[in-house]
Amino acid sequence: MGSAFIVTSSTFAFLPLPPNILTARGVVLLWLVAYDVYATILHARARGGPVSELLNRSVWRSARTIAFRLSRQRRHRFLNAIGPLLLPSLIVIFILLLVNGFALIYLPRMPAQFSVKTETYSGAWVESMYFSGATLATLGYGDVTPLTVAMRTVALTEGFAGLGLISLAVTYLITVYTALEHKRAVALSFYHQAVEGADVAGFIAHHFVAGRFQGLESVLRSAARDVQGLLESHVEHPIIHYFHPVEVHKSMPRILFIVLETCAVMHACLDQEENPEIINHPEVRTLEASARHVLGELVASLKLERRALKRYETPQEESLRWERRFKQTIRQFKKEGIETQRDLAVGWEIYRARREEWESKLHRFTLFLGYDWDEITGDRDLRYAADEEMEEPGGK
Repeated sequence: MGSAFIVTSSTFAFLPLPPNILTARGVVLLWLVAYDVYATILHARARGGPVSELLNRSVWRSARTIAFRLSRQRRHRFLNAIGPLLLPSLIVIFILLLVNGFALIYLPRMPAQFSVKTETYSGAWVESMYFSGATLATLGYGDVTPLTVAMRTVALTEGFAGLGLISLAVTYLITVYTALEHKRAVALSFYHQAVEGADVAGFIAHHFVAGRFQGLESVLRSAARDVQGLLESHVEHPIIHYFHPVEVHKSMPRILFIVLETCAVMHACLDQEENPEIINHPEVRTLEASARHVLGELVASLKLERRALKRYETPQEESLRWERRFKQTIRQFKKEGIETQRDLAVGWEIYRARREEWESKLHRFTLFLGYDWDEITGDRDLRYAADEEMEEPGGK
């Protein structure tokens, strides 16, 4: 039988800080974990708690810095490993903070308010950390036991906290991967309709059968519902931002580009008189408004508006790129037998104005997530967006 220590007035002489300060610091750590779990797991607000936000942003920023020095394929594979590591890392940090927080509460009272076997005693701090870890994991070896009602209550609270944290972590993990599965399903739907790439003209022509558009309205209605659902997934689980698919067509920037470009093309490239029921359909307006709202919310939640966008081309080069895409879409529609905008100058101005409204935001979002702009849009070469294994220009 081990005997409990008897404490004199000099028991706390070795402590670097007064007992009340140690206890207060422990309570602050516990409050920090509780708030972070609430903000990250329980409360949907598009941002996590301070701990998770600091972890996610700092790790992602460092990973992007390294990744953009690699070739395109290696960059995507490298960034693809970050998201799955962030979740367990966050749980480990929560556990460490809880263990340390409760240990700071036990420390001023160790061993006075505990029964500790003398032959295994290793000092107040070691015993406090050991007892805190064993209690949080609900191991209960019995070699260190609380004697007072206050310490028993704290130990019981820590045991419940450990069980609650693990339960919430498992639930959160399941819901995150369920949301990711839904995101991939939505992306694959767009991918196959857009000629396995970012071919928006092909996406629209896919529904042009026997001289008429068939089922396009229902597709647009489903697309509006899907992008709104994806926004809610990102709001409820901000960590989804940092799950980087190797296949570019499964990324959120590609989904948003196809939706926004589809709306721009329908307004600018289709003949107004031949296709009024399509161009002026409420589903088109709903889809465009939904996509812009989703993009704005994602950019705002990641605070990307504050980031200076490095220009890789002049305004003239940008305009030429858009014009090439516009003319390419017109040619493709004519090839499919779809009536196109009769006044190309008017159509071009409509297209340019719409690209100006959303491209800057989508460009910021794309770069933040670690993708090249052209592999998302295929503006210069649709094959670059369609072939996910295509080598980068310059043979990198």
